Order: sequence, then structure tokens, then C-alpha cells
Amino acid sequence: MKKIIVGTPVKLSHVLIGMIVVVLLSLFLTGLGYQAWWLFLIVLILGVFVTLPTCFNPYWQISSENITIINYDINDVIKLMQLLGLHKKSKQVINLSDVKKAAVVYRKNVRLSPIDFNPDYLNLILDLGKGTNMTLTLGNVDYQQLNSIMGLLQDKNIVVDDKQNILQLLRENKNLFNHFHKKGWISL
Repeated sequence: MKKIIVGTPVKLSHVLIGMIVVVLLSLFLTGLGYQAWWLFLIVLILGVFVTLPTCFNPYWQISSENITIINYDINDVIKLMQLLGLHKKSKQVINLSDVKKAAVVYRKNVRLSPIDFNPDYLNLILDLGKGTNMTLTLGNVDYQQLNSIMGLLQDKNIVVDDKQNILQLLRENKNLFNHFHKKGWISL
């Protein structure tokens, strides 16, 4: 059974390495012991409970039978516990038989500032019927992955809509950002 993972699953070793980096950075920022110990604790707590959880994002995987979505809590403390395996992650399973239609959609991020480096949105939108839609982020998916995802969906007789010809653009190694931002930057 073929599985395609979109996003990066969290490994405990990555979380532990991240914590070590935060501790070392906290020691460095507080002068390697020349500042008060409480200042070190404040920097360490901010690093571990605020910064570290933002480095890990939800992911999903698709197989020939279902789609499994792994989400983390929005509370940083609970998310850190989930990353360490001390708290259960949110896991949602969607059977492919429940999916009526699917669409691949590229949406531009409206940038109000020249220093906004947030990426545009490449999503897979699943129509589950009865007015229910599920949006899954495709992130930096390449042509082979997107083609395989579309193949898995089409094997289950799910109509996949690609009105923007994203699959063709990726097949031709075109940069999606450059393609959809042809008109240049607009200043407000």
C-alpha cells in the first residue's frame, strides 16, 4: 500500500535537538552565566515554550484507502507536550470513499508590506458532500507527489479539478509564484 506524506512528521530526536539548541542559545544570550539566573530562566522558558513549538507544523498522509491528518494544539505548552509524546496528537481520518470531489487551488497571499515573506497557498480542497469541505495544504509539493496524489484520488473515481493547470506547470518545472505573480508588485 503506497502512502504519500505531505509535510514533515515530527521525530522526537528533532525536538530534543531543538531543545538543546534553545538551551545553548539561552546560555549564550545571557552571557554564559554572567547575567542573573532568573534572566536565563526567562529566556529559556520563552525559547522552549514559545519559539520551539512554532518550528513544527501539522502534516497529512494519503494512502489508497484514506487520508490521515495530524494536527497539533494551538496552545504552545500542550503542543510541546504533543511533540515530546506526553500528550495525544489530534488525528483525523477521512475515508476516500467519503470524498465526492477534489480541487487543486493556488491562492496568492495578499502582501501589504514589502517585508512579508509568507508563502502563497497551494491547497487540496476536498468536497465531502453536504456542504462540507476540507482544505489540506500541499506546501512545497513537487510534480511527482502531486501526480501520485491525484492518481490515488482518481483511482477511487474522485473527480480532481485543476482549473489553474498546476500539475502541468509543475511538470514543466515552472515556478508557481512567478507564474501567478506575472503582473508584478502592486503598492498600496
